[in-house]
Amino acid sequence: MQSVFYSIVLILLLLCGVLVLMREKPRARVNPIPPVSPKLNFSDNDEREDYFATLISKITPDYYWRVSHEYVDFAYATIKQMRIDELSANRELFNAQRRCSDLNSAIYRYYDNLRKRCAEGEKVPFADIEVLNLRQCFDEFSHHAYPELVALVWPHYQRPEVDLANV
Repeated sequence: MQSVFYSIVLILLLLCGVLVLMREKPRARVNPIPPVSPKLNFSDNDEREDYFATLISKITPDYYWRVSHEYVDFAYATIKQMRIDELSANRELFNAQRRCSDLNSAIYRYYDNLRKRCAEGEKVPFADIEVLNLRQCFDEFSHHAYPELVALVWPHYQRPEVDLANV
């Protein structure tokens, strides 16, 4: 009976010794160089998707999706109905359509890249180059490229000139 008692006390003393040694061991060192893009500690995909949705809702202008749907409808009603010789005969129209198409593709490409990065748990800041490029594409497509394309196809629907002195 005494040998069992002494063995339990010995095991407890060894365990205490190990715990004391673990406390004296220095903590993990802090990396002097922070990681390039901090990872979020999301426990599941729903939290990552919520972060992405919040990010996109803050980046995307309220009017963009309406303009995007108008562009798709406009392209199917006009540009897609033209023959290739009609489209290439008017160089301005061809270039305006290509500019709109390229900007629309770039928007979806940046959107997909941001979605993938958020799905991996990366915290994408508003100053990120892809976020800035996406905002620039939104602005250029909505305010310049699409209205210029509409003005070429339907001149009577072009945006009126505004004299800032009269505003």
